Amino acid sequence: MIPQHRCRHHSSPVDPSSPSLFSDYICDKESFPGKTTTILEVHSDEVWNVAWSHDGTRLASASKDKTAIIWRIGLETEPSSRDSIAEFILRDHPYYISCLAWSLDDSILSTSADHLILLWNAKTGALMKTLENHAETVSSLAWLPDGSGFMSGSLDRKIILWDMEGELRDSWNDLAIRVTDATVTPDMRRLVAVGMGYSPPPALGTLARANVRDESPPIVSDGNSNVVGPRLPDNRMIIYDLKTGRVELSVHMEGELTSVSISEDSRYALIHHAPDEIHLWDLEEFKLVRKFTGLRQGHYVIRSCFGGIDGNFVISGSEDRKVYVWHRDTGTLLEVLEGHGLGSVNSVAWNPRNKRMFASCSDDNTIRVWEAPVSAGGLLGVRHLSVRARDD
Repeated sequence: MIPQHRCRHHSSPVDPSSPSLFSDYICDKESFPGKTTTILEVHSDEVWNVAWSHDGTRLASASKDKTAIIWRIGLETEPSSRDSIAEFILRDHPYYISCLAWSLDDSILSTSADHLILLWNAKTGALMKTLENHAETVSSLAWLPDGSGFMSGSLDRKIILWDMEGELRDSWNDLAIRVTDATVTPDMRRLVAVGMGYSPPPALGTLARANVRDESPPIVSDGNSNVVGPRLPDNRMIIYDLKTGRVELSVHMEGELTSVSISEDSRYALIHHAPDEIHLWDLEEFKLVRKFTGLRQGHYVIRSCFGGIDGNFVISGSEDRKVYVWHRDTGTLLEVLEGHGLGSVNSVAWNPRNKRMFASCSDDNTIRVWEAPVSAGGLLGVRHLSVRARDD
């Protein structure tokens, strides 16, 4: 009998009453969601991002075709009997869409198109509000875990905190980096941001010098502390205390940093680090724990996430049109999943309610839903479904 925490492919809670392979803690590759069961095909161009609603019944997608789609994915266990439709197609975006985020109660979907943020009623598909406070591309959106509002980060060196109605609550201006992604830990203690073009603040204030890990070339000065030349381009991860805005850690990294995601227990951060690496950082001990390799990333934004019943998987898209899955605690590459067409797999999202389901999106204009091939009743039918938008 193999304990759960020793099983490389474990991705579902054990139900002692279930007549499945999980009843004896026997977990193997067949229990992992490695089969495509649904293909969603409505977007007319590259799909750049996907995000599940908190109740796990809806999936939002963002595309280069200037639309976001809210998909309703039925709760039926058997994919062949599951209802999957494009419930709402959100068309009022003037630019490509890169970011998506659901409110805590799933009533609002926020999207970003260039410097704009749009708030949508997720129950009706109606546009509620357009926010224009950022001067450059909005690179990150994240709703606060307490449901009180959301945050946005941008290449304009701003992070803005908003309430649920889209009213500005606070703005962190003139940040040290041009933000390429940022998010808030589930315990609401920290905000983790990654970005480029680091420009050190004029004074460290309450920041301890020991927590500024600066390995980049120094600023050129004239010997009298007068700057006469700029610092070379610098990529950096910065961890802020969310309540005070104080910098807890600032770390220089050699490669470009394109995305960040946080584990459900707020302990770890996944940082996409080009070329071809994902870094796992411990947010309590402020140290690099592990590097995940094998994927391909050098030119585009690729997003990863934690997955499985205990967040024991790290899953990512890749520029070689594949999905990669590692064991979080060992770094072992468990799966390389094929199926998407030409181009990059840009984003992945694990269903928060169904721990044996995740979604991926690609430059091939599609979204794929992946599930385990084994259920209590036997093998799942591996069906590639072309799902079209419902008639309005």
